[in-house]
Amino acid sequence: MIHFWNFLRTLPIGHELSERHRPSTAGSAIAVHADSIEAYLEACRQRVTAARTDVDEKKATWIIDGNSPFVLKPGGNEKPQRGILMVHGLSDSPFMMRDLGHFFQQQGFYVLAMQLPGHGTRPGDLLTVRWQEWAAAHQRLLELMAAEVDDMYLLGFSAGATLNLYQSMHNACIKGLFLFAPALRISAMARLAGPLSHFGNWWQRFSWFELQPDSDYFKYESLTNRAIHEVYEMIKTTRHLASRVEPQLPVFVVASENDVAVDSRATLDWFSRQQGVPKHMLYYSTGQPAVPEKVTLIPSRLPDQNIKSFSHTALMQSPSNPHYGKQGEHCFCTHYDHLDPARYRRCKARQEDCLGEMFDESADCEVIRRLTYNPLFEDMLTEIRNFLDSL
Repeated sequence: MIHFWNFLRTLPIGHELSERHRPSTAGSAIAVHADSIEAYLEACRQRVTAARTDVDEKKATWIIDGNSPFVLKPGGNEKPQRGILMVHGLSDSPFMMRDLGHFFQQQGFYVLAMQLPGHGTRPGDLLTVRWQEWAAAHQRLLELMAAEVDDMYLLGFSAGATLNLYQSMHNACIKGLFLFAPALRISAMARLAGPLSHFGNWWQRFSWFELQPDSDYFKYESLTNRAIHEVYEMIKTTRHLASRVEPQLPVFVVASENDVAVDSRATLDWFSRQQGVPKHMLYYSTGQPAVPEKVTLIPSRLPDQNIKSFSHTALMQSPSNPHYGKQGEHCFCTHYDHLDPARYRRCKARQEDCLGEMFDESADCEVIRRLTYNPLFEDMLTEIRNFLDSL
């Protein structure tokens, strides 16, 4: 999480925050008290509907659906053997799991994409969230899924992948892990997020790492310091547990060398220590770094597609995704919003010089739009399919 101090230049003292930057009135302990998956889905959907005061009437159903957890069942009337619980990342929503969810459904999985507490509603709901709430919700859904399937797998993105690692050390029923850009190490500056959040009692700006327009329907662009601190605490706890005992599970990992949100070298180091069989990793890189055994190095510089690098947000979405895909409606340009309005306007107008990870500008790419889809998505699915065949 670089450019930590840029936020100090983004907002004058005394700025009044919008309703979206205050907690909603709906409760967040939905999953813990759910007595069925159906009850969980309905309660979360009601909470999203009540909290999303920004919803455009014409797109209300699409926005509420995208921010709510969902189930995808395989064909046939028999009880599915395999199930997969999917967990999105910090500030994201279950919408991020749609493309991969459909793929796993086609492979015969019962798919449940959960909604982490504090997400899918409004950024203000991350002002008081604790990572233990995420773990408790995840644990309850694991228990509920046990009645639906025989074998349980976990898939997670970023902080969601870290949560999966934590849970795999508490649940012997887990048969394998699919981890995308796992958050295994956080920057030293981000450690200050916790102390800074306490100053929000006196000046509300200190509660926020970033304040943005929040124009993305399915991802908070504004982010609280409290939420970053909770991810840091979750990483620290998970690393401590792993130092004592680490499950030997099959694991499939996808990461990008150019990721500015997580430390990809930490992912490579972690992967090299895994003893589970089988294991495989895809590593998108603009160079030729040394990588551990069982890691496939994939070039991420694609000049013919005007792509300079793969970003943190590029791994899990299909090019055909209607929101984040190649022709999708959303342009990820928040890295310019407060710091360079002229570049922000160019980026939003799709007049960028290239696509890639934010802050990866160069002389031949002065305006970079953050890549939000994986141009090699189908190749990645083939690798996952081969991995599933080996289980």
